[in-house]
Amino acid sequence: MWTYKTSHASIRITYTNQHQQQHGRRSIDRSAMPRNYRLPSYHRQSPAIRCLNFLCAVLLTLVLIAGIILFVLWLSLRPHRPKFTLTDFSIPNVNRQSGAANLPVKFAVNEHNPNQKIGIHFEAVYGSVYYDDELIASGPVMDPFYQPPKGDTQVQGELAASGPTPTDPAWQRFASEVGAGSVGLRLVLNSTVRFQVKLWDTKEHHLKADCGFKITGDGSLHQEDRNTPCTLYF
Repeated sequence: MWTYKTSHASIRITYTNQHQQQHGRRSIDRSAMPRNYRLPSYHRQSPAIRCLNFLCAVLLTLVLIAGIILFVLWLSLRPHRPKFTLTDFSIPNVNRQSGAANLPVKFAVNEHNPNQKIGIHFEAVYGSVYYDDELIASGPVMDPFYQPPKGDTQVQGELAASGPTPTDPAWQRFASEVGAGSVGLRLVLNSTVRFQVKLWDTKEHHLKADCGFKITGDGSLHQEDRNTPCTLYF
């Protein structure tokens, strides 16, 4: 507390304090504070902490950029599955009365590699022909081969039919459909493939191409079923 000798000074200080309070300001009486008291100051980070924060921000930015680059490379180098298309099929003399046993089963399937920079290694290709769920022909079709990027390969096979014969339960329905000029069959191709990306190969994948189609009464492929895409199981 201050002590003044004159009343005029008290009046002047009172007026000044009231004027400051009306304008929202207060004067700080430093003489009334302890000698060791310090006014509060804003907290400032040390240079070491600021440098560490900067390095962390740079590191996170580099990690983000590297992730984007790896994602783009993965999209460009991701292997795409090959495509199979049935181009021809025939069983000559399929309408003979003694059955289809030992008749030649001929077919051609086009295999296309849609990848621009990835080749495909095929192991031996095996083919099977089904009438409904009955296997009527099977055997090896093609030796191992390499399919370059954006390349096409004709998979041509010739198998010997094992049926149906007049003693099979399905013979009557098969002969009836042959007489009507439309027999539904399935050609299944099986193989194992590896994708070659630059200088390294991927792991092996089992491949199965399932082609559904119909043949006419003389054993040739229906025209509308030519160039039919096959269903691929990978």
